[in-house]
Amino acid sequence: MITRVVTGAILAIVAVVVIVYGGLVYFGVMLALALIGLNEYFQLTKRYRPLPLAGFVAIAAMMYMAWFHTPLGVLGAIALGTLMIALSGFLIGAKQGVSVRMAVTLLGVLYLGLGFAHLLLLRDLEAGRDIVLTIIFGTWAGDTMAYFIGRFFGSHLMVPTLSPKKTWEGFAGGAIGTILLVVLIGLYTPLTPLQSLALGAVIAVVGPTGDLFESLIKRDVQIKDSGRGLPGHGGVLDRFDALLWTSVASYYLLTVVFPY
Repeated sequence: MITRVVTGAILAIVAVVVIVYGGLVYFGVMLALALIGLNEYFQLTKRYRPLPLAGFVAIAAMMYMAWFHTPLGVLGAIALGTLMIALSGFLIGAKQGVSVRMAVTLLGVLYLGLGFAHLLLLRDLEAGRDIVLTIIFGTWAGDTMAYFIGRFFGSHLMVPTLSPKKTWEGFAGGAIGTILLVVLIGLYTPLTPLQSLALGAVIAVVGPTGDLFESLIKRDVQIKDSGRGLPGHGGVLDRFDALLWTSVASYYLLTVVFPY
């Protein structure tokens, strides 16, 4: 537990520095995390023999378009990536399993690419620095509260077939912690109280869904952690699984549902 806390504290400090600094430093860190995360995903799913080269090029294109262009550009990068994956399939030929290889690769590109690309899009919004900090710490606060509440008070399992340690008590504690922190931070941002409350609620629900999605993949391949790069947390996927989902949901909440 101590290792988990220390690593979490270091990550929080690094996150603040990178997000506040912004610019190409922020882009470079997000791109690196996306590529590392995709590599972890390919290692998890290696039994399905994904197509790494097409995947890495596709996700790099998505990140480039997110930072230097528009959300529409990200869609174009997805189309390009899909084409590249299909062309890779053509090169393999009509062999058994080729459809699975292409599908697994495309899932990884969308899973990691959309999550990290939207962290770039969020930073480009007005007051993007404050918004990204709010989303990241709101997501991590929920994860941390859920972990400790579930550990000490949890007794009713949520989805034991996917995650035998996640409980409804932990989910409730994480949701409360997330909403309270987001509303509190929102007082120091351009967000209105209603926007902060809505943002906190979305993160509280979507975050655990992202966590369970990664658990589903790991259960399928019978692997506990996606990597070992973050002591006490596992790999990039293990630490950013919830954030990959909350970044996307938060972006459209703040640009479509409750634009500020």
